[in-house]
Amino acid sequence: MGPSRLDVTEHRCENGLLALLLPANTAPVVCVSVWYRAGARHDVPDRSGCAHLLEHMMFKGTDRHPKGDYDRILHALGGINNASTWLDRTNYYILIGADRYEAALELEADRMRGALLTEADLEDERPVVLNELDRSEDDPGAALFDRLLAMAFLRHPYRRPVIGWRQDVEAISCADLRTFYDRYYQPGNAFLTVVGAFEPAEMCAAIDRHFGSIPAAETRPERRIVEGPQRGERRFELRKAGEQDIVGIAYRAPQRTENDAFAMDVLAQVLGHGRTSRLYKALVETGIAVSVATENQSMPADPFLFLFDIEPADGVSPAQVEEVLDAEIARLAREPISKRELERAQKRARVDFVMRRDSVSSLAFLIGELEVTAGWQLALTYLRRLEHVTPIDVMDAAEKYLTREQRTVGHFRPLGSEDAP
Repeated sequence: MGPSRLDVTEHRCENGLLALLLPANTAPVVCVSVWYRAGARHDVPDRSGCAHLLEHMMFKGTDRHPKGDYDRILHALGGINNASTWLDRTNYYILIGADRYEAALELEADRMRGALLTEADLEDERPVVLNELDRSEDDPGAALFDRLLAMAFLRHPYRRPVIGWRQDVEAISCADLRTFYDRYYQPGNAFLTVVGAFEPAEMCAAIDRHFGSIPAAETRPERRIVEGPQRGERRFELRKAGEQDIVGIAYRAPQRTENDAFAMDVLAQVLGHGRTSRLYKALVETGIAVSVATENQSMPADPFLFLFDIEPADGVSPAQVEEVLDAEIARLAREPISKRELERAQKRARVDFVMRRDSVSSLAFLIGELEVTAGWQLALTYLRRLEHVTPIDVMDAAEKYLTREQRTVGHFRPLGSEDAP
């Protein structure tokens, strides 16, 4: 388990780079994670997928460390590394022995401004990303989610898939990548999360030593695009190869720092988490659905979505599923949940949050995701704010957010399936 308290130390280099440090002597390892405030939302409109493709290109070498050096060095040192791109950020992490973390700092500092980004490497990597895009499009759940985003958001860049649309990925040039890299991969637009067995003073000195010499650059504030209120239900049907019908429903949700977000976390637990949840009893136990899942996906920086993912049983129409769902939502909006339901939901949400702190890597991710979304300090207050949620808060949240006018409904229907009754 990670530390019981999150005694995070903030350290800022003169060039603007922020480091969030959390000593955790649970194992002789350190997780070094670099976060750039640059994700799919920062792609220009006709170059979706640029942030994700750049993530791939960051492993193609620098003048100091030619292609292959990054992985070779870390493998020789017993390190583990990976990267990911999401809506608001791109993350690179290295898990390495506590006596070897300087190598991780050196490698990440080198490629913060030293990535080569050559035409040859781009043409090698583009097919890899297009293949990844094909796999995503062939996955019914992923394809339905991407279409839900495109329908739920009409203006906000969250409507674009993280991997990008095919025609955009095929058109991205080296110049496009370089422009994106030069704008966003700067110390003032990045931060580190470092968790593990280290002395804070020594880590601060090492970070200054490796990152401090990177020149500061002007970071231009991003123009915030606000998605207007949704004033009517949106619907679509997606026909692709597959085996199982899926009903995906997205309601508008509040931003993570708002009080309503904590009531929505409880609401997600009450509706669709576990065998005691209302939708499991109403849909799965009755044979109407094979599975049901509910998520208050509020980790993006701007207001996002409250999601339902339901697989109807054979012979059951989406309309039957929606009828049951609507009835359960209407009941939540007019009757407070019981004290027992609230306590059970809070306990499950609390366990979910605590499980995100069970290793140095998961702690580094928790701190980083919160810093991008709402500030890492939310980790200190989340459980307390969750415990303050009341049955009336949950009822009010259901009435406010889970309305027909604010939802987007998608139905994945496999090609060759008969028309639903």
